[in-house]
Amino acid sequence: MASSVQPVGDVRVLGESRIWPAVAIPGAIAIVLVAVAAVFRLFSWWATGAVVASLVIALTRRWNAVLGDDVGLLVRSRGGLTRSYAWTEIERIEWVDGGMWGSTLQVCPRGGPYDVPGPNSATTVARIWRPRRRRHPDPLPELRQRHGIKSMTDSS
Repeated sequence: MASSVQPVGDVRVLGESRIWPAVAIPGAIAIVLVAVAAVFRLFSWWATGAVVASLVIALTRRWNAVLGDDVGLLVRSRGGLTRSYAWTEIERIEWVDGGMWGSTLQVCPRGGPYDVPGPNSATTVARIWRPRRRRHPDPLPELRQRHGIKSMTDSS
């Protein structure tokens, strides 16, 4: 397990987990399961296990966040705050929306054309539940411009 690091300079929140959709969806399913069990006297251990597992996963990921400081990317999870990539190591970066199941931050690090991960092969840095709605504009484009990083859709 990596040790926790301290942020350097200005820290920006790039994405942070929201807990309510991760709990609301399995919670609604749990209510339906209870209603079906009460009305039809049917009980499914498999469905109950799936609902409990999704609630446990949601609660364990509730503090996940991706931050950017003056040095690079920071990932906050249950293990603490870890440094993922320095800005100078990143070729391309972009959020990939996973629908109602969350979002992932994908990074293509600098390197040779056949490196994996590398400039032609992205790696997932962090997975969060749906990002919180921001009152401020998305900080990722400004950080990309400041550090000379392309988005995944920019041409070479």
